[in-house]
Amino acid sequence: MLNNKLVYGFLAAILIVFALIGTLYAVETPPWQAPDEPAHFNYIEQLVKARELPVLSAGDWDSPYLEQLKAEQFPPDADLSPIEYEDHQPPLYYLLASTIYRLSGGSLLPLRLLSVIFGMGIVLAAYYTIARLFPAHRPVALAVAAFVAFVPQHIAMLSSVNNDSLAELVIAVLMVVAVTYLGNPVNPSRRTQELEALSLSSRPHSAALGGLVGIAFITKLTIYGPAVVIAGIAIILRWRIENQPVRWLLKQIAWAAGLALLIGATWWIRNISIYGWPDFLGQITHESVVIGQLRTTSLIAETSFPAYLWQLVATTYRSFWGQFGWMSVPMPRRVYLMLGLFLAIDLVGLIILLVKSKATETSRVVRAGIVALLLGFLTTGLQYLYYNTTFVQFQGRYLFPALIPIGLIVVTGLWGWKILLEGWLKHERWQRVLPWFPLLAVSWLPLLSVYALFNFIIPNL
Repeated sequence: MLNNKLVYGFLAAILIVFALIGTLYAVETPPWQAPDEPAHFNYIEQLVKARELPVLSAGDWDSPYLEQLKAEQFPPDADLSPIEYEDHQPPLYYLLASTIYRLSGGSLLPLRLLSVIFGMGIVLAAYYTIARLFPAHRPVALAVAAFVAFVPQHIAMLSSVNNDSLAELVIAVLMVVAVTYLGNPVNPSRRTQELEALSLSSRPHSAALGGLVGIAFITKLTIYGPAVVIAGIAIILRWRIENQPVRWLLKQIAWAAGLALLIGATWWIRNISIYGWPDFLGQITHESVVIGQLRTTSLIAETSFPAYLWQLVATTYRSFWGQFGWMSVPMPRRVYLMLGLFLAIDLVGLIILLVKSKATETSRVVRAGIVALLLGFLTTGLQYLYYNTTFVQFQGRYLFPALIPIGLIVVTGLWGWKILLEGWLKHERWQRVLPWFPLLAVSWLPLLSVYALFNFIIPNL
Protein backbone atom coordinates (compact mmCIF):
# COMPACT_ATOMS: atom_id res chain seq x y z
CA MET A 1 0.00 0.00 0.00
CA LEU A 2 1.53 3.29 -1.11
CA ASN A 3 1.85 6.17 1.28
CA ASN A 4 -0.55 8.91 0.11
CA LYS A 5 1.69 11.60 1.59
CA LEU A 6 4.55 10.34 -0.55
CA VAL A 7 2.39 10.29 -3.69
CA TYR A 8 1.09 13.81 -3.16
CA GLY A 9 4.58 14.94 -2.23
CA PHE A 10 5.83 13.78 -5.65
CA LEU A 11 2.83 15.43 -7.34
CA ALA A 12 3.59 18.71 -5.58
CA ALA A 13 7.24 18.42 -6.64
CA ILE A 14 6.23 17.87 -10.29
CA LEU A 15 3.98 20.95 -10.20
CA ILE A 16 6.64 23.11 -8.53
CA VAL A 17 9.39 22.06 -10.94
CA PHE A 18 7.05 22.63 -13.89
CA ALA A 19 6.17 26.10 -12.58
CA LEU A 20 9.85 26.97 -12.13
CA ILE A 21 10.90 25.76 -15.58
CA GLY A 22 7.83 27.31 -17.19
CA THR A 23 8.65 30.64 -15.56
CA LEU A 24 12.25 30.34 -16.81
CA TYR A 25 10.95 29.83 -20.34
CA ALA A 26 8.54 32.75 -20.00
CA VAL A 27 11.29 35.08 -18.77
CA GLU A 28 14.17 33.94 -20.98
CA THR A 29 12.43 33.32 -24.31
CA PRO A 30 12.80 36.57 -26.31
CA PRO A 31 9.55 38.49 -26.95
CA TRP A 32 7.38 37.20 -29.78
CA GLN A 33 9.60 34.16 -30.38
CA ALA A 34 6.76 31.66 -30.04
CA PRO A 35 4.36 30.59 -32.80
CA ASP A 36 1.72 33.27 -33.49
CA GLU A 37 2.42 35.08 -30.20
CA PRO A 38 2.14 38.63 -31.67
CA ALA A 39 -1.24 37.80 -33.26
CA HIS A 40 -2.61 36.37 -30.00
CA PHE A 41 -1.29 39.39 -28.07
CA ASN A 42 -2.91 41.80 -30.54
CA TYR A 43 -6.27 40.03 -30.14
CA ILE A 44 -6.08 40.70 -26.38
CA GLU A 45 -4.99 44.28 -26.93
CA GLN A 46 -7.82 44.99 -29.37
CA LEU A 47 -10.29 43.47 -26.94
CA VAL A 48 -9.11 45.78 -24.16
CA LYS A 49 -8.73 48.98 -26.16
CA ALA A 50 -11.73 48.69 -28.47
CA ARG A 51 -13.88 46.91 -25.85
CA GLU A 52 -15.25 44.56 -28.47
CA LEU A 53 -14.23 41.31 -30.14
CA PRO A 54 -12.02 41.83 -33.19
CA VAL A 55 -13.14 40.89 -36.70
CA LEU A 56 -10.90 39.06 -39.18
CA SER A 57 -10.60 41.01 -42.43
CA ALA A 58 -8.44 41.32 -45.54
CA GLY A 59 -4.96 42.58 -44.70
CA ASP A 60 -4.74 40.90 -41.30
CA TRP A 61 -2.33 38.38 -42.82
CA ASP A 62 0.77 40.04 -44.28
CA SER A 63 3.07 37.14 -45.05
CA PRO A 64 6.05 39.13 -46.45
CA TYR A 65 6.08 41.47 -43.44
CA LEU A 66 5.79 38.58 -40.98
CA GLU A 67 8.65 36.74 -42.68
CA GLN A 68 10.74 39.92 -42.50
CA LEU A 69 10.08 40.23 -38.75
CA LYS A 70 11.02 36.61 -38.18
CA ALA A 71 14.21 37.00 -40.20
CA GLU A 72 15.11 40.10 -38.15
CA GLN A 73 14.14 38.26 -34.93
CA PHE A 74 11.48 40.82 -34.01
CA PRO A 75 13.52 43.98 -33.33
CA PRO A 76 12.33 46.01 -30.29
CA ASP A 77 11.08 48.91 -32.42
CA ALA A 78 9.12 46.72 -34.84
CA ASP A 79 5.48 47.59 -35.51
CA LEU A 80 3.51 44.46 -34.62
CA SER A 81 0.04 45.97 -34.95
CA PRO A 82 -0.62 44.64 -38.50
CA ILE A 83 -0.30 41.02 -37.28
CA GLU A 84 -3.94 40.22 -36.61
CA TYR A 85 -4.62 36.92 -38.36
CA GLU A 86 -5.89 35.22 -35.15
CA ASP A 87 -8.91 37.54 -34.95
CA HIS A 88 -11.26 34.69 -35.92
CA GLN A 89 -10.44 32.64 -32.82
CA PRO A 90 -13.12 31.85 -30.20
CA PRO A 91 -12.97 34.39 -27.38
CA LEU A 92 -12.71 32.67 -24.00
CA TYR A 93 -8.91 32.68 -23.59
CA TYR A 94 -8.68 36.29 -24.70
CA LEU A 95 -11.46 37.42 -22.37
CA LEU A 96 -9.61 35.84 -19.43
CA ALA A 97 -6.25 37.21 -20.56
CA SER A 98 -7.67 40.72 -21.00
CA THR A 99 -7.93 41.03 -17.21
CA ILE A 100 -4.20 40.27 -16.88
CA TYR A 101 -3.48 42.76 -19.67
CA ARG A 102 -5.35 45.51 -17.82
CA LEU A 103 -3.74 44.75 -14.46
CA SER A 104 -0.23 44.62 -15.93
CA GLY A 105 -0.57 47.55 -18.31
CA GLY A 106 -0.16 45.33 -21.37
CA SER A 107 3.07 43.61 -20.23
CA LEU A 108 4.01 40.43 -22.09
CA LEU A 109 5.45 38.46 -19.15
CA PRO A 110 2.29 38.30 -16.98
CA LEU A 111 0.34 37.02 -19.99
CA ARG A 112 2.94 34.32 -20.51
CA LEU A 113 2.73 33.38 -16.83
CA LEU A 114 -1.05 32.99 -17.19
CA SER A 115 -0.30 30.18 -19.65
CA VAL A 116 2.07 28.62 -17.10
CA ILE A 117 -0.77 28.62 -14.55
CA PHE A 118 -3.08 26.93 -17.05
CA GLY A 119 -0.25 24.44 -17.64
CA MET A 120 -0.17 23.56 -13.95
CA GLY A 121 -3.87 22.78 -14.23
CA ILE A 122 -3.17 20.49 -17.20
CA VAL A 123 -0.50 18.58 -15.25
CA LEU A 124 -2.83 18.21 -12.26
CA ALA A 125 -5.66 16.97 -14.51
CA ALA A 126 -3.28 14.47 -16.13
CA TYR A 127 -2.54 12.99 -12.73
CA TYR A 128 -6.19 12.72 -11.69
CA THR A 129 -7.29 11.26 -15.03
CA ILE A 130 -4.86 8.36 -14.75
CA ALA A 131 -5.16 8.01 -10.95
CA ARG A 132 -8.90 7.46 -11.34
CA LEU A 133 -8.33 4.85 -14.02
CA PHE A 134 -5.67 3.01 -12.00
CA PRO A 135 -6.16 3.91 -8.33
CA ALA A 136 -3.91 1.04 -7.22
CA HIS A 137 -1.02 2.32 -9.36
CA ARG A 138 -0.54 5.97 -8.43
CA PRO A 139 3.11 6.05 -9.63
CA VAL A 140 1.76 5.46 -13.14
CA ALA A 141 -0.38 8.58 -12.79
CA LEU A 142 2.63 10.52 -11.50
CA ALA A 143 4.74 9.35 -14.45
CA VAL A 144 2.07 10.46 -16.94
CA ALA A 145 1.81 13.84 -15.20
CA ALA A 146 5.59 14.22 -15.39
CA PHE A 147 5.64 13.29 -19.09
CA VAL A 148 2.90 15.84 -19.83
CA ALA A 149 4.73 18.47 -17.79
CA PHE A 150 8.25 18.19 -19.18
CA VAL A 151 8.16 17.60 -22.93
CA PRO A 152 10.34 20.60 -23.94
CA GLN A 153 8.08 21.84 -26.74
CA HIS A 154 5.09 21.59 -24.43
CA ILE A 155 6.75 23.81 -21.84
CA ALA A 156 7.70 26.26 -24.58
CA MET A 157 4.07 26.52 -25.68
CA LEU A 158 2.74 26.70 -22.12
CA SER A 159 4.98 29.67 -21.38
CA SER A 160 3.90 31.83 -24.31
CA VAL A 161 0.83 33.90 -25.17
CA ASN A 162 -1.59 31.64 -27.02
CA ASN A 163 -4.96 29.96 -26.57
CA ASP A 164 -3.45 26.47 -26.71
CA SER A 165 -2.90 26.51 -22.96
CA LEU A 166 -6.56 27.04 -22.07
CA ALA A 167 -7.71 24.66 -24.82
CA GLU A 168 -5.55 21.88 -23.41
CA LEU A 169 -6.78 22.60 -19.90
CA VAL A 170 -10.41 22.29 -21.00
CA ILE A 171 -9.72 18.92 -22.69
CA ALA A 172 -7.72 17.69 -19.69
CA VAL A 173 -10.53 18.54 -17.25
CA LEU A 174 -13.02 16.90 -19.64
CA MET A 175 -10.94 13.70 -19.48
CA VAL A 176 -11.10 13.72 -15.67
CA VAL A 177 -14.87 14.24 -15.74
CA ALA A 178 -15.40 11.61 -18.46
CA VAL A 179 -13.56 8.79 -16.64
CA THR A 180 -15.36 9.73 -13.40
CA TYR A 181 -18.73 9.79 -15.20
CA LEU A 182 -18.01 6.23 -16.35
CA GLY A 183 -17.54 5.11 -12.73
CA ASN A 184 -13.82 5.41 -12.08
CA PRO A 185 -12.10 4.88 -9.76
CA VAL A 186 -13.13 1.26 -9.31
CA ASN A 187 -12.20 -0.21 -5.93
CA PRO A 188 -12.58 -3.60 -4.24
CA SER A 189 -15.86 -4.06 -2.43
CA ARG A 190 -15.52 -4.43 1.34
CA ARG A 191 -17.88 -7.40 1.27
CA THR A 192 -16.98 -9.33 -1.90
CA GLN A 193 -13.54 -7.87 -2.80
CA GLU A 194 -14.76 -7.64 -6.41
CA LEU A 195 -14.12 -4.39 -8.20
CA GLU A 196 -16.98 -1.94 -7.85
CA ALA A 197 -17.51 1.23 -9.86
CA LEU A 198 -17.86 4.61 -8.21
CA SER A 199 -21.30 5.10 -6.68
CA LEU A 200 -23.85 6.89 -8.84
CA SER A 201 -24.20 9.68 -6.30
CA SER A 202 -20.47 10.46 -6.63
CA ARG A 203 -20.44 10.71 -10.43
CA PRO A 204 -20.92 13.93 -12.39
CA HIS A 205 -24.10 14.50 -14.43
CA SER A 206 -23.90 14.33 -18.22
CA ALA A 207 -24.55 18.08 -18.18
CA ALA A 208 -21.00 18.48 -16.82
CA LEU A 209 -19.70 16.78 -19.96
CA GLY A 210 -21.86 19.03 -22.11
CA GLY A 211 -20.80 22.15 -20.26
CA LEU A 212 -17.13 21.37 -20.85
CA VAL A 213 -17.77 20.64 -24.52
CA GLY A 214 -19.55 23.99 -24.75
CA ILE A 215 -16.54 25.69 -23.15
CA ALA A 216 -14.36 23.92 -25.72
CA PHE A 217 -16.56 25.42 -28.47
CA ILE A 218 -15.74 28.95 -27.29
CA THR A 219 -12.05 28.23 -26.66
CA LYS A 220 -10.40 26.78 -29.79
CA LEU A 221 -11.52 25.05 -32.97
CA THR A 222 -8.82 22.35 -32.78
CA ILE A 223 -10.41 20.78 -29.69
CA TYR A 224 -13.96 20.57 -31.10
CA GLY A 225 -13.46 17.01 -32.38
CA PRO A 226 -11.80 15.39 -29.36
CA ALA A 227 -14.15 17.15 -26.94
CA VAL A 228 -17.28 15.85 -28.71
CA VAL A 229 -15.82 12.35 -29.11
CA ILE A 230 -14.69 11.98 -25.49
CA ALA A 231 -18.03 13.17 -24.10
CA GLY A 232 -20.14 11.22 -26.60
CA ILE A 233 -18.21 7.97 -26.18
CA ALA A 234 -18.38 8.24 -22.38
CA ILE A 235 -22.18 8.51 -22.51
CA ILE A 236 -22.56 5.62 -24.97
CA LEU A 237 -20.16 3.31 -23.12
CA ARG A 238 -21.83 3.95 -19.77
CA TRP A 239 -25.21 3.21 -21.35
CA ARG A 240 -23.91 -0.14 -22.61
CA ILE A 241 -22.10 -1.06 -19.39
CA GLU A 242 -25.15 -0.38 -17.22
CA ASN A 243 -27.69 -1.83 -19.72
CA GLN A 244 -29.79 1.28 -19.41
CA PRO A 245 -32.88 1.77 -21.62
CA VAL A 246 -32.68 3.87 -24.80
CA ARG A 247 -34.74 6.55 -23.07
CA TRP A 248 -31.94 6.98 -20.51
CA LEU A 249 -29.39 7.34 -23.32
CA LEU A 250 -31.44 9.97 -25.11
CA LYS A 251 -31.90 11.92 -21.90
CA GLN A 252 -28.16 11.90 -21.19
CA ILE A 253 -27.37 13.02 -24.74
CA ALA A 254 -30.03 15.73 -24.57
CA TRP A 255 -28.53 17.19 -21.40
CA ALA A 256 -24.96 17.11 -22.73
CA ALA A 257 -25.65 18.19 -26.31
CA GLY A 258 -28.21 20.79 -25.31
CA LEU A 259 -25.87 22.59 -22.92
CA ALA A 260 -22.91 22.31 -25.30
CA LEU A 261 -24.86 23.73 -28.23
CA LEU A 262 -26.36 26.47 -26.10
CA ILE A 263 -22.90 27.69 -25.08
CA GLY A 264 -21.41 27.27 -28.55
CA ALA A 265 -24.32 29.04 -30.26
CA THR A 266 -23.47 32.30 -28.50
CA TRP A 267 -20.25 32.37 -30.55
CA TRP A 268 -21.55 30.87 -33.78
CA ILE A 269 -24.49 33.27 -34.08
CA ARG A 270 -22.10 36.18 -33.64
CA ASN A 271 -19.90 34.83 -36.45
CA ILE A 272 -22.86 34.38 -38.80
CA SER A 273 -23.93 37.97 -38.18
CA ILE A 274 -20.45 39.17 -39.20
CA TYR A 275 -19.10 36.71 -41.75
CA GLY A 276 -22.44 35.45 -43.11
CA TRP A 277 -23.88 31.97 -43.52
CA PRO A 278 -22.49 29.28 -43.50
CA ASP A 279 -19.28 30.70 -42.04
CA PHE A 280 -20.27 30.16 -38.40
CA LEU A 281 -16.69 29.17 -37.51
CA GLY A 282 -14.96 31.98 -39.41
CA GLN A 283 -12.91 29.42 -41.34
CA ILE A 284 -14.14 30.42 -44.80
CA THR A 285 -13.10 33.99 -44.11
CA HIS A 286 -9.81 32.77 -42.65
CA GLU A 287 -8.95 30.82 -45.81
CA SER A 288 -9.70 33.88 -47.96
CA VAL A 289 -7.47 36.07 -45.78
CA VAL A 290 -4.34 33.92 -45.38
CA ILE A 291 -3.28 34.28 -49.00
CA GLY A 292 0.28 33.10 -49.47
CA GLN A 293 0.27 30.49 -46.73
CA LEU A 294 1.84 27.32 -48.11
CA ARG A 295 -0.78 24.81 -49.22
CA THR A 296 -0.40 21.06 -49.39
CA THR A 297 -1.14 20.83 -53.12
CA SER A 298 1.64 23.32 -53.85
CA LEU A 299 4.19 21.42 -51.75
CA ILE A 300 3.32 18.09 -53.39
CA ALA A 301 3.58 19.70 -56.84
CA GLU A 302 7.02 21.12 -55.98
CA THR A 303 8.37 17.87 -54.51
CA SER A 304 6.40 14.61 -54.61
CA PHE A 305 3.84 12.82 -52.48
CA PRO A 306 6.44 10.51 -50.82
CA ALA A 307 8.60 13.57 -50.05
CA TYR A 308 5.56 15.30 -48.58
CA LEU A 309 4.82 12.31 -46.33
CA TRP A 310 8.43 12.16 -45.15
CA GLN A 311 8.39 15.87 -44.28
CA LEU A 312 5.09 15.40 -42.45
CA VAL A 313 6.40 12.54 -40.30
CA ALA A 314 9.91 13.88 -39.67
CA THR A 315 8.89 17.46 -38.89
CA THR A 316 5.97 16.37 -36.73
CA TYR A 317 8.30 14.14 -34.73
CA ARG A 318 10.92 16.85 -34.24
CA SER A 319 8.45 19.61 -33.44
CA PHE A 320 6.56 17.41 -30.97
CA TRP A 321 9.67 17.16 -28.82
CA GLY A 322 11.16 20.55 -29.55
CA GLN A 323 11.55 22.81 -32.58
CA PHE A 324 11.48 26.24 -31.06
CA GLY A 325 10.65 29.81 -32.02
CA TRP A 326 8.69 29.91 -35.26
CA MET A 327 9.91 26.37 -36.08
CA SER A 328 13.33 27.89 -36.81
CA VAL A 329 15.34 26.32 -33.97
CA PRO A 330 15.42 22.51 -34.01
CA MET A 331 17.44 20.56 -31.50
CA PRO A 332 20.58 18.74 -32.68
CA ARG A 333 20.12 15.45 -34.46
CA ARG A 334 21.68 13.53 -31.57
CA VAL A 335 18.86 14.67 -29.25
CA TYR A 336 16.16 13.38 -31.59
CA LEU A 337 18.09 10.10 -31.92
CA MET A 338 18.24 9.80 -28.13
CA LEU A 339 14.49 10.42 -27.94
CA GLY A 340 13.95 7.85 -30.68
CA LEU A 341 16.00 5.32 -28.71
CA PHE A 342 13.85 6.01 -25.65
CA LEU A 343 10.70 5.36 -27.70
CA ALA A 344 12.17 2.16 -29.17
CA ILE A 345 12.97 0.86 -25.67
CA ASP A 346 9.47 1.89 -24.62
CA LEU A 347 7.97 -0.08 -27.52
CA VAL A 348 9.84 -3.16 -26.33
CA GLY A 349 8.27 -2.54 -22.92
CA LEU A 350 4.81 -2.57 -24.49
CA ILE A 351 5.60 -5.94 -26.08
CA ILE A 352 6.89 -7.27 -22.76
CA LEU A 353 3.66 -6.13 -21.10
CA LEU A 354 1.58 -8.03 -23.64
CA VAL A 355 3.66 -11.19 -23.17
CA LYS A 356 4.24 -11.10 -19.41
CA SER A 357 1.05 -9.64 -17.98
CA LYS A 358 -1.42 -12.07 -16.52
CA ALA A 359 -4.68 -12.50 -18.38
CA THR A 360 -6.75 -11.10 -15.54
CA GLU A 361 -10.03 -9.48 -16.44
CA THR A 362 -10.00 -5.71 -16.38
CA SER A 363 -13.08 -3.91 -15.18
CA ARG A 364 -15.38 -2.81 -18.04
CA VAL A 365 -15.48 0.63 -16.46
CA VAL A 366 -11.69 0.95 -16.59
CA ARG A 367 -11.62 -0.31 -20.19
CA ALA A 368 -14.29 2.22 -21.10
CA GLY A 369 -12.20 5.05 -19.66
CA ILE A 370 -9.16 3.91 -21.63
CA VAL A 371 -11.23 3.69 -24.83
CA ALA A 372 -12.57 7.23 -24.34
CA LEU A 373 -9.02 8.59 -23.93
CA LEU A 374 -7.64 6.66 -26.90
CA LEU A 375 -10.48 7.74 -29.18
CA GLY A 376 -9.83 11.33 -28.12
CA PHE A 377 -6.20 10.80 -29.15
CA LEU A 378 -7.25 9.25 -32.47
CA THR A 379 -9.59 12.15 -33.21
CA THR A 380 -6.84 14.68 -32.47
CA GLY A 381 -4.49 12.85 -34.83
CA LEU A 382 -7.08 12.63 -37.60
CA GLN A 383 -7.85 16.34 -37.27
CA TYR A 384 -4.15 17.08 -37.58
CA LEU A 385 -3.86 15.00 -40.75
CA TYR A 386 -7.03 16.53 -42.19
CA TYR A 387 -5.79 20.09 -41.60
CA ASN A 388 -2.57 19.18 -43.37
CA THR A 389 -4.49 18.14 -46.48
CA THR A 390 -5.17 21.87 -47.03
CA PHE A 391 -2.33 23.81 -45.37
CA VAL A 392 1.22 22.72 -44.61
CA GLN A 393 1.27 22.82 -40.81
CA PHE A 394 3.75 20.18 -39.70
CA GLN A 395 3.69 21.20 -36.03
CA GLY A 396 3.63 18.51 -33.39
CA ARG A 397 2.10 20.94 -30.89
CA TYR A 398 -1.26 20.32 -32.55
CA LEU A 399 -1.15 16.86 -30.94
CA PHE A 400 -0.79 18.26 -27.43
CA PRO A 401 -4.54 18.13 -26.64
CA ALA A 402 -3.97 14.35 -26.70
CA LEU A 403 -0.83 14.46 -24.55
CA ILE A 404 -2.49 12.65 -21.62
CA PRO A 405 -3.37 9.50 -23.62
CA ILE A 406 0.01 9.76 -25.39
CA GLY A 407 1.68 9.87 -21.98
CA LEU A 408 -0.37 6.89 -20.85
CA ILE A 409 0.85 4.84 -23.84
CA VAL A 410 4.47 5.79 -23.12
CA VAL A 411 4.19 5.00 -19.40
CA THR A 412 2.45 1.69 -20.16
CA GLY A 413 5.60 0.66 -22.02
CA LEU A 414 7.69 1.60 -19.00
CA TRP A 415 5.34 -0.47 -16.84
CA GLY A 416 6.17 -3.45 -19.05
CA TRP A 417 9.84 -3.06 -18.13
CA LYS A 418 8.81 -2.81 -14.48
CA ILE A 419 7.07 -6.20 -14.77
CA LEU A 420 10.18 -7.73 -16.35
CA LEU A 421 12.47 -6.29 -13.65
CA GLU A 422 10.19 -7.69 -10.93
CA GLY A 423 10.94 -11.17 -12.24
CA TRP A 424 14.67 -10.53 -12.07
CA LEU A 425 14.95 -8.56 -8.83
CA LYS A 426 13.29 -10.74 -6.20
CA HIS A 427 14.58 -9.00 -3.10
CA GLU A 428 11.86 -7.32 -1.02
CA ARG A 429 13.69 -4.00 -1.16
CA TRP A 430 13.55 -3.97 -4.97
CA GLN A 431 9.91 -5.03 -4.93
CA ARG A 432 9.10 -1.89 -2.91
CA VAL A 433 11.07 0.37 -5.27
CA LEU A 434 10.05 -1.01 -8.68
CA PRO A 435 6.48 0.45 -8.71
CA TRP A 436 8.24 3.83 -9.00
CA PHE A 437 10.26 2.76 -12.05
CA PRO A 438 8.03 4.56 -14.65
CA LEU A 439 8.41 7.85 -12.78
CA LEU A 440 12.17 7.36 -12.53
CA ALA A 441 12.33 6.54 -16.25
CA VAL A 442 10.93 9.96 -17.25
CA SER A 443 12.86 11.94 -14.63
CA TRP A 444 15.39 13.12 -17.25
CA LEU A 445 12.77 15.13 -19.16
CA PRO A 446 12.92 18.26 -16.94
CA LEU A 447 16.71 18.26 -17.37
CA LEU A 448 16.27 18.11 -21.15
CA SER A 449 13.82 21.03 -20.99
CA VAL A 450 16.27 23.23 -19.08
CA TYR A 451 19.12 22.13 -21.36
CA ALA A 452 17.05 23.03 -24.43
CA LEU A 453 16.26 26.50 -23.09
CA PHE A 454 19.85 27.50 -22.34
CA ASN A 455 21.59 25.69 -25.19
CA PHE A 456 19.19 26.04 -28.11
CA ILE A 457 16.51 28.68 -27.50
CA ILE A 458 18.43 31.53 -25.87
CA PRO A 459 21.57 31.34 -28.07
CA ASN A 460 19.57 31.14 -31.33
CA LEU A 461 16.69 33.52 -30.62
